[in-house]
Amino acid sequence: MKRELQTPTDERLEQALRALPRVKPANDLAARIIATLPPPRAAAHARALGALMALAAALGIGLAYQTAFDMSMRGAFDLLADYTAQPAIVTLYPRQAFDALAQAIPWFMVALSASALGLAAFLAARLTARTRAALWQRV
Repeated sequence: MKRELQTPTDERLEQALRALPRVKPANDLAARIIATLPPPRAAAHARALGALMALAAALGIGLAYQTAFDMSMRGAFDLLADYTAQPAIVTLYPRQAFDALAQAIPWFMVALSASALGLAAFLAARLTARTRAALWQRV
């Protein structure tokens, strides 16, 4: 749509802009711009990183489920229910209560599932780092 000029100042500005000499771009301008751009991240690398992230997340979730199942079988949730129903146990015998709960928790599985989930979070951050950086540069 062509907009109509409303004031004489707008008309004078348009005439002044039309009177300016136009500089033609260099023939190799596009090639020079492309040469200064960073090389694109390889799609195979991004796919591999995404696959590793999905694998680590699935492994972490599976291990977390197994950890919760082991805690249930060892009676850790029952101990917590008893401690909340009868807080006198914890206040009168804190050391014994903690030791009983610590023995019911599969610490190796907790550490393993936390490590797998932490790795998945790290890979997700790596996968989206360039996108976030590009978004912040536009703001």
